[in-house]
Amino acid sequence: MKLLDIITYGHPTLRMKAADYHRDEINHNFIDDLLNTMYEKDGIGLAAPQVDVSRQVLAATDLQNEYILINPKIIAHSESSTVDIEGCLSIPGFQANVSRYDKIVVKAQDPEGKNFEITTRGLLARVLQHEIDHLNGILYIDRAEPGSVVRLTDDPNNEGTIHKPVLLKELQSHFKERYHSERQTDFQRRTPLEIV
Repeated sequence: MKLLDIITYGHPTLRMKAADYHRDEINHNFIDDLLNTMYEKDGIGLAAPQVDVSRQVLAATDLQNEYILINPKIIAHSESSTVDIEGCLSIPGFQANVSRYDKIVVKAQDPEGKNFEITTRGLLARVLQHEIDHLNGILYIDRAEPGSVVRLTDDPNNEGTIHKPVLLKELQSHFKERYHSERQTDFQRRTPLEIV
């Protein structure tokens, strides 16, 4: 297994709707690498577009079990929802409050290409909604409660982490300057970087 490179906010793949992952394309080594990368980066979910593979596959965990969902679709959800803090491996160093459905039913395929449905609530429901959003080019900051985006910085007095409120424009500027000035891909050299 290898560690995959996680792309960050501003990369065009994160804003694309991922293509279906056909049964004859399923690569078990890639799925193993996706899971390995999720765990190594201390994540609880990781979608293929986050490693610059625009395909409908995601890895997730509820901290007890791991899940691989291929071509997942939310087919039902509760009327109730809960606001909670979310972060993202593709937007490191930031968090925001996001409302998600409390319970969802997802139709998907497993790594063998077999269809199944999963009904879940709580943490796993939140993780799956977050990752399925990635497969559709949506980031959690698009759903963030107004004014809730914060930047996480270490407290100089070693008393934990400071949560500093930031505007979306500040977050965009941070990633444009920090992550894309030295990591220009050939695609980005040909196309002006647009952060939406």
